[in-house]
Amino acid sequence: MLCEKPLGLNAIEVQKMIECAQRCNQLLVEAVWTRWHPRFKRIAEVVASGEIGELSNIESQFTFKSEMTENYRLDPALGGGALLDIGCYQINAWVALTNGAKDLKINTVERKLGPTKIDLTTDVKATINNQIEAHFISSFDFDAPQKLKIDGRSGSIATESGESFSTWREPSSLRVNDRIEQFYSVDAFVEMIQQVSEQVANNSGWVMPLTDSLRVAQILDQIIAS
Repeated sequence: MLCEKPLGLNAIEVQKMIECAQRCNQLLVEAVWTRWHPRFKRIAEVVASGEIGELSNIESQFTFKSEMTENYRLDPALGGGALLDIGCYQINAWVALTNGAKDLKINTVERKLGPTKIDLTTDVKATINNQIEAHFISSFDFDAPQKLKIDGRSGSIATESGESFSTWREPSSLRVNDRIEQFYSVDAFVEMIQQVSEQVANNSGWVMPLTDSLRVAQILDQIIAS
């Protein structure tokens, strides 16, 4: 089963879904399609290679201005709010790039609530694994370019052309230290579905680990409780 992100409204729901899938011997995958995009996979590869050294900072932003009405994003019971809808992409980056963000301390959380009590904006600062300062903004309340920048002790990575988390069917680029890497237009939705299908058929596709989905849900809970 390929399930829209976030996988559940909280970590308890996600854990129950994982246990059910395991008990029924069925595949469960969270559809965070950015994780299948070649540029994001390259970011993870560069970080893992040690080219930019130990990570010291992750800065990201995913915002858009919307005059939504009668939309599930406005309903708290349906997982509405900027944090669950688009903040989850940025927390996925934290988890994917920091070996699971196993040790995470929330330093500050700032919110702007809308009339239905969902968060229109959530701004979070945290420390990951006692050494990485992380900051993200998710918002339905203002337009600004998406951003993802990762600093290491000996270099940095930053998305350039193409939206940082939602590039779809358009070329994109990545700055790694002083060089620019280019990526052809790709439909990461299709890539995700193909990989999940291959995993179902013959266990040869790449799928996002459920341990990542659970950790993202735990961090979302931690932020909501702060």
